[in-house]
Amino acid sequence: MAIMTQEKKATIATELKKFMPKDWKYSLSVRHHSEIVMIIRSAPIDLLEASGLAGDKECRVSRYFRPAELFPKNPELAELFGKIKDALNLGNYDKSDVMTDYFDVGHYVDLRIGKWDKPFQIAA
Repeated sequence: MAIMTQEKKATIATELKKFMPKDWKYSLSVRHHSEIVMIIRSAPIDLLEASGLAGDKECRVSRYFRPAELFPKNPELAELFGKIKDALNLGNYDKSDVMTDYFDVGHYVDLRIGKWDKPFQIAA
C-alpha cells in the first residue's frame, strides 16, 4: 500500500537540498497520503526547451522517465534529473504485478516542470 508521510517528505527534502542548484525554485508536497509531488517552478535554464517541449508552459514528467532520454543534448541536466529521481524514490519499492492487476509500491512520484495555473518561469 502506497504511503507518503510528512516525515518521508522531510527526508526527501533534505536529500534534495544536497544537490539542487540554489537558484532553482521548487516545491514539495504530499498528495492523498500516497504521493510525493515536486514542482519545479523556475530555473535559469529553459527546462522545457531543453527537454524538447519548447512552447509548452508546463510538463508532467513520467515516473518512468530516463534522464538521458529527457535531456539528450544536455548531460548536466540529465545527471541532475537522475539525482532528483533517485531522491524522490528514496525508500521506495515496486512489487507490482500488472498482469494480475496487483499494485504494491512504497509511494507514488509526481514530478512536474511548471503547473497548469503557474507556468514554468525562466529566472534571470
